[in-house]
Amino acid sequence: MFGLWIGKLAGWTLRLLGRNATSFPGKLALRFSPNLLKKLGSGLDRCVVVTGTNGKTTTNRLLAAMMKQDTAVITNSEGANMQQGLVSALLIHASLTGKMKRKTAVLEVDEATLPAVAESLPVKVAVVTNVFRDQLDRYGELDTTLQKLIAGLNKTNATVVLNADDPLARHIGLRYAGPSLYYGMDRDQGRFGSRDQMRDGAFCLECGERLEYDSFFYGQLGIYHCPACDFYRPHPEFSAEYTNGSLTLTQGDLPKTSFSLPVRGLFNVYNALCAVAAARVLGLNAEQIKQGLEAYKAPLGRMQTYHTHPETILNLIKNPTGCDSVLTAIAGEPGKKIVIIAINDNAADGRDVSWLWDADFELIPEEMNAVHCVLTGLRGEDMALRLKYAGCDEDTLTTIPDMSAAADKGLALAQAAGDLPVYVLSTYTALYPMADILKRRQRTHDERPYYRPSVS
Repeated sequence: MFGLWIGKLAGWTLRLLGRNATSFPGKLALRFSPNLLKKLGSGLDRCVVVTGTNGKTTTNRLLAAMMKQDTAVITNSEGANMQQGLVSALLIHASLTGKMKRKTAVLEVDEATLPAVAESLPVKVAVVTNVFRDQLDRYGELDTTLQKLIAGLNKTNATVVLNADDPLARHIGLRYAGPSLYYGMDRDQGRFGSRDQMRDGAFCLECGERLEYDSFFYGQLGIYHCPACDFYRPHPEFSAEYTNGSLTLTQGDLPKTSFSLPVRGLFNVYNALCAVAAARVLGLNAEQIKQGLEAYKAPLGRMQTYHTHPETILNLIKNPTGCDSVLTAIAGEPGKKIVIIAINDNAADGRDVSWLWDADFELIPEEMNAVHCVLTGLRGEDMALRLKYAGCDEDTLTTIPDMSAAADKGLALAQAAGDLPVYVLSTYTALYPMADILKRRQRTHDERPYYRPSVS
């Protein structure tokens, strides 16, 4: 009990001081009570976990917003997805005796943490967004991530919701012993990407042959099959067509249902489809799903606009595929821009920054119309080198290690160039400090950023 009490006290104190209490209370509590997650989990009736490489936080928030239309929900909406973050979220709704005041949890879970979490929580539904290469020092290559996901899922009795368009997720489904359902884009949706964008999952994991595609969506996602064995994209129970901000869902023989999406970008269409499919599995009706979509608020680093002078738009980047999606979205915005990129290599970011060389930063000189780039963070110089090799003129690159000074430089450059918009790309541990810096530089007393439609 001591761990529970000290964790609750730490959380209460941090929130009273206006500080982030998403991880430290759980970390402190687990130091004194290592089995606290299992203890708190035993008080839940059901738990939904959201895992995968990209889109976990957005999908988790979307699904939690939908679930809140039906019942009171516990969730880790800020993305603290390792054991200490899960415990921190549960502690808020636990009594001093450990009794849970709410009985349903919707929790984002880190892929590497899933096996331990699966043994501690009553997982009824598990959602896998996608599988891409991410943080090589933590996860290793894709085979390691896949094995951890498969091992974790097989420790549950959950219904697993998988991305039919991702051959790596399909591989997981074939090795999961329990029930699984698939979601995916409509076959007639058309092409969005090409094989040139493909870095992961190019080969069949069943026989090693190169996969063939009828259509690409992004990354390795698309309509695929193996020419040498019977591995193919399964027919999804939940399929969708996306047109002009609206998602039209097809579910078996049921009438088609359309939902207006509060997010943009194809990868976010997948996030929304994933959340809608999971909500259907959990028994929510169309009206509850629509109300949840309307109540959704984007997590930090998903195209938030801060009312600085001029405006600043903040985005999270953490791996090649997710970074490419952000770069593509920014390149699609009209007009000239100033770009600030903050790269850290702390444990939560991943110590290995070689992923910078796999991301398509060539988009900055070729398509983004960026007037100047300011590089900052612990690995700002590495980012500057990457942009030089991408083709950026050295005269358009400035490296400033201090993030506050870098933000000021970016804003000054934007003002001098005629109040250009400033786009900030940041790794995880630089994200919250950069958000605080931008809040302090807003022109109004309202510290809340304006939430553009999310792009990640």
